[in-house]
Amino acid sequence: MLLEKERKKVIEIALNIKKEKLIPLTFGNFSLRDPETGYVCITPSGMPYDTLHPSDIVVVNLDNEIVDGERRPSIEMPLHTAMYRKRSDVNGVVHTHSTYCTAWACRDGGMPCITSEAAGLVGGKIRCAKFVPPGSDGLAEATSEAIGDDKVVLMGNHGVICIDETIDKAFNDAIIVEESAKVAFVAYQMGEVNTLEEQMCEFLKEDTDKNYGQK
Repeated sequence: MLLEKERKKVIEIALNIKKEKLIPLTFGNFSLRDPETGYVCITPSGMPYDTLHPSDIVVVNLDNEIVDGERRPSIEMPLHTAMYRKRSDVNGVVHTHSTYCTAWACRDGGMPCITSEAAGLVGGKIRCAKFVPPGSDGLAEATSEAIGDDKVVLMGNHGVICIDETIDKAFNDAIIVEESAKVAFVAYQMGEVNTLEEQMCEFLKEDTDKNYGQK
């Protein structure tokens, strides 16, 4: 089977995202890019994640052509391939409909940066792409443009997408941004909120990139 190990990894991430309650039902979609072939392994459309076999994961190229697999790929395939075309540093894409991120995505102005974790991830306010119907080329274009050089962007009235150098890191980013969205929501219910200044956010991101974790 072509890229069997990579297809298994996509299923592992899907199940972990389900376990973390970052999606209901079969919402969301997840992919990784194999650096050697450039092919993308992506979840199929509308299949329960706990029933997936590696053969259900669809292998596509960056032109949205199926290379291997009998299933229909996620309708958000153009969104994933757009991210990979735009960002050579990205090999993992995680799109969830996590509750608090989606709630912030239904407001104008994005999500304020009030936690050090969010600052370390994005380096400032989390932007929100305009609403475009799901599955469209317009959604892929709007979202890939809005994310810029960041790892996370909210998708207007839809959800959130996280991109990183591996799918494991994109998964961790999805957890961090949802927890930050939850904290922001609670903090604003409590009253006046101390948002982090832009310069401090930038410092925290640089410091996180440089010093967090193992070499």
